[in-house]
Amino acid sequence: MDHCFQHIPLGNSLPPNNPHAVSVSLPKLEDVIGYEENNPETINQLTNGYPRFFKNKLVTRLEDFVRKNHQIKTDEILLPITSRKAKSVLESIFDEIFPSIEIENACFLVLPENHPKLTEIKKMIQHFGAIISSRNAEKILFDQKLITEIFKEERFDISLAEKEVKKNLGEAYKTSAENIFLTNSGTNAVFSAVETLTKIREKEGKTINVQLGWLYLDSIEIIKKRSPENYTFINLHQKDAIENWLEKNHEKIASIIGETISNPLLQCADIPWLHQLCKKYNIPLVLDNTMASPHCVDVLPYCDVVVESLTKFASGNGDVLMGAVIINENSSFKNLVKENIKEFILPPFDADCARLALEIKDYERKMKKISENTFQLYQYLKQQDFVEKIHSVYEENSWENFSKIRKNNNHIGLLSLVFKKNLAECYNVLNIAKGPSLGTEFSLAMAYTYLAHYDLITSEKGLQKLEESGLHPELFRISVGTEPIEALIAELEKLKS
Repeated sequence: MDHCFQHIPLGNSLPPNNPHAVSVSLPKLEDVIGYEENNPETINQLTNGYPRFFKNKLVTRLEDFVRKNHQIKTDEILLPITSRKAKSVLESIFDEIFPSIEIENACFLVLPENHPKLTEIKKMIQHFGAIISSRNAEKILFDQKLITEIFKEERFDISLAEKEVKKNLGEAYKTSAENIFLTNSGTNAVFSAVETLTKIREKEGKTINVQLGWLYLDSIEIIKKRSPENYTFINLHQKDAIENWLEKNHEKIASIIGETISNPLLQCADIPWLHQLCKKYNIPLVLDNTMASPHCVDVLPYCDVVVESLTKFASGNGDVLMGAVIINENSSFKNLVKENIKEFILPPFDADCARLALEIKDYERKMKKISENTFQLYQYLKQQDFVEKIHSVYEENSWENFSKIRKNNNHIGLLSLVFKKNLAECYNVLNIAKGPSLGTEFSLAMAYTYLAHYDLITSEKGLQKLEESGLHPELFRISVGTEPIEALIAELEKLKS
């Protein structure tokens, strides 16, 4: 995406003119609020949105076809999901058989609008990552002669795509392809890892999943909803507190789930120390490496399972949903995880895999340039009066910890800011691509707390929870791209006035 930091109108896809884009332009803070509150004036202008929260237009069109073709009643809800396997997992979770319609490899649940668990089912589809791929919907529409062509884009050979993706990930993580499992989304990667370990460890009477740090929204929800019990450590740097608590409770711990670099505060725990602590008590450690990437850190040796959303930096284009689970060859839990995880994994659609296989070949180069840009941007921002606070891996404790796992002298490609002025005043004036997601080659900014935790912003109890977690309501996160950094800095200079 060529980007000259011009205004991008509300609702334009990011990247532009791409039906498979996973982000959408929200140029004003009032647009973000309209997006979160499902305001028709905002929603009707959107061409795309983040797929777990906004139904892709191709999926909507396919849903309309299924409804008409199968004469679905007006008081029945259609829920498009990725496959019969996704249906099977959902039925297992809810202990209920769901009526459904299958068309090619996609599946549509057919539920009465007054189903007592409808809201829970919708949320679980989101948290499980069971959303149907836009490319899958596109293919079915084409096969049914409802559209005349497939969106023209470069793709790798479909028959070799999975092997190519695994080869690139294997080289980056220094492991073999047999330890890598591809999923249809980053969320499904997290779900599959946590669900697998929860089931394995429940048989041993270990029922507490520990959340380390403030994780991404869906990861938090997966731990809460799929754990018999859970416990959270917000402060990653309180080693004594973590060690003392584990000493007293380790016999009950199913697993510890964290992020190599936390989202959005960009903190880094002492991963090698944590790994040794987990080995001492035989606790599996799961790390989400999305924010760091395998080209910035060497983390697989220090945990049992790594998950990564390949939608982000691995793609770089923000136009494909995929994820990966990578298992440590030396983990004592390796065989058990491998034997059980396939039950929960939803494989990627072949056209998504073909698109990513092309994009991931450039992964290492992209991260090098993003790394250089991020460090220069940080050096600029820390001297600016309009910045109240910078959350970054450069903060003292995090930098020391990050240095232990740092790779290729690279830096993490994100910074989170709190401005001295109110957020709307700063957000609205900047002509940076603004919308959900991260990891794109074009710089992408986000009113993080508004988009990820709007429910907390709008209540006193929620605001208190944010404060306790160190998460500012007006946090502004920048995912730095590969453009000339001088252009991004020139845009930020507007905030001096």
